[in-house]
Amino acid sequence: MKILFVCTGNICRSPMAEVIFENLAKKNKRKDIVVKSAGVMTVGGLPMTPTAFEALLHCGEKMGRKTRKSTLFSEVMVYEYDYVICMTGGHKDRIGMFDNVYTLDDLVGCGDINDPFMQGLKTYTGVCKQLQDALGKLYDKIVENKN
Repeated sequence: MKILFVCTGNICRSPMAEVIFENLAKKNKRKDIVVKSAGVMTVGGLPMTPTAFEALLHCGEKMGRKTRKSTLFSEVMVYEYDYVICMTGGHKDRIGMFDNVYTLDDLVGCGDINDPFMQGLKTYTGVCKQLQDALGKLYDKIVENKN
């Protein structure tokens, strides 16, 4: 199973989602799950924001590989991934209507994941906790229920 998380700049929300979902897969010994992230309006090669990194650690997430660089979303990705999961309806609208493109809200009813960019650790940590809750539900829905 291949999953792509999408946000705007691919430096806050979607890389946080990538780390959290990778950790869920590792915890459950699922080596068949590939998780990546991308941004609809980014310059490739930007690092995750230091505050996003700190929030993940604060929320108990293991970072695995340390270097994460932003990737610009391209339509070809829609055909490479089983699930393209957007942080907001605006991201989904920008990508377009495809059978495998969803918002996280579409799948688990969590609402849009608001952008914490340029805000403090408390905001980033809140987003991280929101993602942990939503992605736990997502994992149960698309991975556990498929078996």
